[in-house]
Amino acid sequence: MTKRELKALRRLEKLDQQKQEKSKITIKWIILGLGALLFVAFFGFLIFLAKQNTLKNETITLSDKGWVRGATAAAVTLTEFGDFECPACKTYYPMIQGLSDTYKDRSFRLMIKHFPLTSAHKNAFGAAMAAEAAGAQGKFFEMHDILYEKQDEWAQLPAVEARDKFILYAKELMLDLGKFEKDLENKDLEGKIRTNQDEGINNGVSGTPTFFLNGKILQNPRSVDEFKKIIDEELNK
Repeated sequence: MTKRELKALRRLEKLDQQKQEKSKITIKWIILGLGALLFVAFFGFLIFLAKQNTLKNETITLSDKGWVRGATAAAVTLTEFGDFECPACKTYYPMIQGLSDTYKDRSFRLMIKHFPLTSAHKNAFGAAMAAEAAGAQGKFFEMHDILYEKQDEWAQLPAVEARDKFILYAKELMLDLGKFEKDLENKDLEGKIRTNQDEGINNGVSGTPTFFLNGKILQNPRSVDEFKKIIDEELNK
């Protein structure tokens, strides 16, 4: 091998060594970057958990912007953020009815607030509007009850057909149909629903149903008896 060839070989070896060193440095920075991202993600998750735990233990002052069943001024208020198309809300509906019947002569009230999950339930907002339109004629809870009891009839229909069902229910309730249909497009009623949604979001509501008892968020009780136990404890304070 000539001196020229030897120099060329050494030059190639040196370049190869430099490439390897650069590659090692690049891999090192990638690992450090991934580590930093994982640390930030983990730290953010801890903050999220801490916030959730705080919300569970915190007493929140909720507004009176909702529909009340029971005593107007009560020592105990159970607030439900609900979605008429939500299957879980339908499951809880008879439990809540039972509570209203059980405590109707005591210092207890139920407050209903709207929280339609429009990304998952295509007719949820329309159903909330139907309830508000009925409420404008003094029959919110009558429509509330029908929407849950007949959820299977309208939940999966195209929006236009679901609207026709709501009008049919309004007819059964002997509402002024002209006013009812007009109120299905009422921007003021729409604003009430969105105000409920915003309040829920601001207070940690992420799904339905979500219950608050005197402003304290509950882990959803699994039965009427569990509800009663919690309510009785609050009434006895």
